[in-house]
Parts: sequence; C-alpha cells; structure tokens
Amino acid sequence: MAILDQDLPWLSAEARNDPDTAQRIIEALTERVQTLQRHTDELRAENALLKRSGAHHASGEQVERLKTNLRDLRQLATRSGLDREVVTLLSFSGQGVQLPAPAPFEQTLPLLAPPEEPVSVLKPLYMAHGMWFGSIMVMTSSMRLALASGINLPISEDLDWRDARPATALGLARAERVEAMFALDELRPPRDVLMVTRRGWARVMSWPLVENLAASGQSLTLPGDGDMPVWLGACDADADLLLLTRNGRWTRFPISLIPSTGCAGITLEPDDDVVSATVLGRAGSAVLFIGADGMLFTVAAGGLEPHKKPGAKAVPLTRRFISLTAFPVSMRKTDTVLVLSNQGELQVVSMKGLPIAAKPSEAQPLKAAERLIAATLL
Repeated sequence: MAILDQDLPWLSAEARNDPDTAQRIIEALTERVQTLQRHTDELRAENALLKRSGAHHASGEQVERLKTNLRDLRQLATRSGLDREVVTLLSFSGQGVQLPAPAPFEQTLPLLAPPEEPVSVLKPLYMAHGMWFGSIMVMTSSMRLALASGINLPISEDLDWRDARPATALGLARAERVEAMFALDELRPPRDVLMVTRRGWARVMSWPLVENLAASGQSLTLPGDGDMPVWLGACDADADLLLLTRNGRWTRFPISLIPSTGCAGITLEPDDDVVSATVLGRAGSAVLFIGADGMLFTVAAGGLEPHKKPGAKAVPLTRRFISLTAFPVSMRKTDTVLVLSNQGELQVVSMKGLPIAAKPSEAQPLKAAERLIAATLL
C-alpha cells in the first residue's frame, strides 16, 4: 500500500517516531505535489487554448482524426521517396531555409550569401538536423513556444541563404526574436521537453503542455527579470542534464530532480552565462564540446561526474575554452557533426579522428575552423 494511502493521524505519529518514515512521507508528498502541478499546468494551457479558440475550436476527436489523416499521408509520401533528411537554418529574426543534409563524411561546403548580408551578421543562427516532413519547435524572447512545419520552409539545393524566407507560422511580433530551436516529429513527439535559460533555470514540460502552449500563444514566466531561453530539446526523466557556460564551465545532475515548476540548475560566476545544454543517457556515452573559436574535443560521460542535485557551482572544462554548444555522441565514434563557420563554410566533421578523453583535463582539441556560429549532429 502506498504510504500516502494511510490516514493523517497515522502519518503524523509515524513521522514523529521514525525519521526514515518521515523522509518517505516527504518524498511521497513532493512527488504528489509535482504531479498535481504538472496536471495543473496542462489544464491551464488547455483552458487558454479553448478561450482563444472560442466557439470555433475543433473537438479533440476532430483533432485526432486530422492527425491520423496527416500521419497516413506522410507515410505514403515517405514510401514514395518524397521525404528527405534536411538541415534547418533559422536566424534570430525568423528567416529560415532548409538544406539537403550532407553525406556523413568529412567535407567542406559553402553556404552562399549576398555580399551585403554575410553569414556572420545573421548570428545568432540556429541549426537542426531533421526531416523535411518534420517540424521545428522554437522558444522566443517573449517566452512563447511556437511550432512550424518543415514543408513551409524552402529547400535550397544550392545551399544558398538567399533562398531563405520568413517562417510565418512562428507568428513573431516586431521585436520578438528566436532564442532556441529543435527539430521533432510532432506525430511522434517526445514525452517531455526541457527548457534552459541563460541564467541556468531549467524546466521540464510534458508534451501536452508544450502542444497547448504553442497552440494558444500563452507565454511562460521566469523567476528573474531579463533572463532568456538558450536551449530547448527533448528529454528523458531517466537521463542527466549537462549545462555548459560561455566560459567553458559545466555542471551535471539528474533530470528527475527538476521540480515541475523548474529550478536553478547551476551556480554561475558573475561574468558567465549558460550557452547550451545536452541530455545524457545513463548508458556509456561521450560528450562532444564545440568552441566558438573552432576547437572540438570529446570527453567520456563517465569523466563528467554528476552532482546529486541541481544548483551546484560550475567547474571548468579546460583552460581558455569559449563554448558554443555540446552534443551527446557514441563511444564508438560513429557520429558526424556539421559546423558552420563565421565565413559561411559548412564543414562535416567525423568523430573517428577525435580521441575520447577519460576526463576534461586529458582532452586533445581538434581545430575545425577559426570561428564557429552554429552546429548540429548529423
């Protein structure tokens, strides 16, 4: 029988007499409160969506029927060879284009851009590997989630940024910016989505909550003024979250310890901020660290020991490392990464030639370019 199924007098007596039972009661209550908070957030978002839709909203059955029809059409198109792997590029202003995903062997390709608007002026520029029939989920400077279908963005066979068009489905206001992005299949969505801010605030949101927030246009709130989202992605409750700061510091802790309302995941130095995050499974993997100065190195996940709870002080990776992003990679070195330089070069880098260090102090960096502005795993 669950401990919270007992009556209140029994719980009070046991809590006074047995510290272990008291601890179990506290843990059970915490889990119950977080579950209630999760359901409350989902209901609030759903209520906001219904209010916005008014009398013209579709029923749940109609929505599910439309999703089923869309899934059938997508499967037919995939069997017909119409779907394809793409790399989505999205600027902070909402301009987007999709490029055919390059073959996973080492090569350098030019990203064309007009002289008056070189790639360097587009940053921050976001890049994600996915499918043309997939979707992109973004979080904006207004703390608003927005979902756009990949087929609404043009594909540039010539790798030309001049083919980019505004992603109108994102509904950006005049002063609103894209702050984070990830690719997904909304017909096979993740169970949870994780958001991280520049000050290290982390929050896990269920997919129903994310979907309703994106549809309703309702904004999230953060505990501190001036904070902004910096990373958005799918997560697993059994995994760890690794936060990476601009000045090359990091911390790691179990995602299961993040409360439903969110928490501070890291203690930052006064002149530092979080620039990226990555989700690490409990199986033996490694982490690829990518620097803004073009340096790449890989460290075994076992050499990045997790803390027992969020909020720990960040520790340095290696000397004089300015971080851009990080990704989980296989210990078998089968992964490839696509990086975009400040000069507009798309470079495919294979992990085969990059040694995996047992710990950060033993890392042997590889110079990929002079300056990097975006990266994604292929």
